[in-house]
Amino acid sequence: MVNRPLVDAARGPATCVRAAGGVISVLLAVTLLAGCGSDDGDGAAQDPAEAMLANLPDCDRVPLEDDPEIDPDVPGLVLPDGARITSVLEQGPLTTVDGTIRMTPLDVRADYENRDDVELLRVEDEIFEAEVLVRADGLRMYVLAAALCDDGTSITAVIGPDSEDAGLPEFRSDHG
Repeated sequence: MVNRPLVDAARGPATCVRAAGGVISVLLAVTLLAGCGSDDGDGAAQDPAEAMLANLPDCDRVPLEDDPEIDPDVPGLVLPDGARITSVLEQGPLTTVDGTIRMTPLDVRADYENRDDVELLRVEDEIFEAEVLVRADGLRMYVLAAALCDDGTSITAVIGPDSEDAGLPEFRSDHG
């Protein structure tokens, strides 16, 4: 074993500090990455997106059912089964519907992708939120699903005329 000084006389003490910092960074990254994997008991690793959502608070601690539920009759409104509607606001040709559902935003997106009663026009997700644009009953509906807790999501749906200039919200990615 060769003993080397902690300070390189030619390059100074900062070289050793940078080298040590690099080693520590690599060790920290390896440790964190090793902790990212999860074993659910059957040997299969958990999906990283699902693992991120699982880090949100437990839904038993989030008031998903505090607001009274209403049963609106809104043409073009198509939500996943189990959605609780808590408000409806009509603004000219647009109707905004708010509610909650015991699903993740990824589950909401998947629900629309698997439906045969809507035409999927566009979909995006960023794990903690999903945006969906569909055509149903001759109308367009924009849906924003945002995670509130580990398996609970707020849903905002805006329904309007089936045209490009209907005034529906734009996807967040369109704003850079």
